[in-house]
Amino acid sequence: MKTTIKNEKNMIKKVSKIGFRHSQALLFFFCLIVIHVTRGTMSLAIVAMTEKSSPNPNVPVYDWKNTNIILSSFFWTYFILQLFTGYIFKKFGFKQVLLVGILWNSAAFASIPFCAKLLGANLVIAIRMLQGFFQAFTYPACQTVLGVWAPVEERSKLSFLVYSGSSVGAMISMTVTGWISSSWYGWPLVFYIFGAFGVIWCVFWFFLGFESPAQHPWISDLEKNYIENSLEHTEENKQETQKIPLKAILTSVPFWALQIGNMGNSWANNIIDSDIPTFFSKIYGLDINSNGLISATPQITQLVVMILTAPLPDYIVSKGFVSLTNCRRIFQFLGAILPSVVLIGLAYTSKSEVVLGVILLNVIIGLNSLLLYASQINHVDLAPKYAGTLVGIENSCSMGVAMTGPIFVQYFVTELTDINLWRYVFIVMSITMTLTTLVFIIFGSAKVQWWNFTRRKENRNDPL
Repeated sequence: MKTTIKNEKNMIKKVSKIGFRHSQALLFFFCLIVIHVTRGTMSLAIVAMTEKSSPNPNVPVYDWKNTNIILSSFFWTYFILQLFTGYIFKKFGFKQVLLVGILWNSAAFASIPFCAKLLGANLVIAIRMLQGFFQAFTYPACQTVLGVWAPVEERSKLSFLVYSGSSVGAMISMTVTGWISSSWYGWPLVFYIFGAFGVIWCVFWFFLGFESPAQHPWISDLEKNYIENSLEHTEENKQETQKIPLKAILTSVPFWALQIGNMGNSWANNIIDSDIPTFFSKIYGLDINSNGLISATPQITQLVVMILTAPLPDYIVSKGFVSLTNCRRIFQFLGAILPSVVLIGLAYTSKSEVVLGVILLNVIIGLNSLLLYASQINHVDLAPKYAGTLVGIENSCSMGVAMTGPIFVQYFVTELTDINLWRYVFIVMSITMTLTTLVFIIFGSAKVQWWNFTRRKENRNDPL
């Protein structure tokens, strides 16, 4: 036993600090940039599409009253296929599925200016639904790739590398959209640029993406063995697991704690992502360019927080300061409970307190990024082999709930310039985040569940 542990430590010391596990994570970093520029851009672009923002008189402006319905329509289909991603990945492989999904998503996004001109809001809604359908595979694929490529010792760092793409994508989408929409070219150019970026990513993914270390043609045996030994993903082990233990997953208390924790946070965050640009425009009176720049600042803050804290979870667990389970609980508290308190402060800012409102929003989004080291990566803790399946089920339910966020705002905030109506929305968001987070903190776990294995029941030694 001591010899085995010594050999594992020697292997970790010898393996390259930068390897093909990092290149796979980097591909997903850019994948999430594509996803967020083709998804989140609409929240600011819809302002430019319905208000005169470009000096070019030929840039179309539409009189749409159902803007939140347009924003929400993406999620009407986004959650459907996620329930089945585990089976779809097993049958076709996540590389091929993701390639087709991103390619069609990018093409659909680039077609929005034409569709808006052709049939107006109804066709844009249909295209957004098509995007949601094809983006459904993205986050399950992220967890799947972490489940087969990220050694336990590097899980937080590689998770940061992958998921920081979300912040970078949101930052790019807001700054570029605001700048281009206020220029002579106008908002249509945004859709063409980001759509083309998605197609370019597909080319790189086709040639450089691989589903596992065993399938990578250039990886060294040392790096492959290091990853597989850490995750217990040997070829023999893989052959054992052909049937997804769906009943065990759906009756797992830690999984449902994870599900509920992410559900409340997703609902609140979807409102922030979709409606904050409208809030800044209608309450603070910001023009499209200023709106884009200010809407991007929380993503910069989020990225800085993620960079500064990325080594911390792995460090405090490896040093034995806290168990992995308690590490997840601590970061869940910091990433959800504290932002929900600050959200109350944002609710009670006045129309003249623009700077304070921006600062509070930055604090909320910055702290919220810490969930990456809590419930957002917990799928890989519970079952590395089925991480994609878990995130598919969880994300499907979470997004099914999250899609009601913009609709809630659409029907509750009947007058967009009424700050009191927005105040009630923020309070409801705060309460929802707090209650669902407490469920995860109380009932959540980071132990590998017995159903991750097929021939034996096993738990990691992770005392509470």
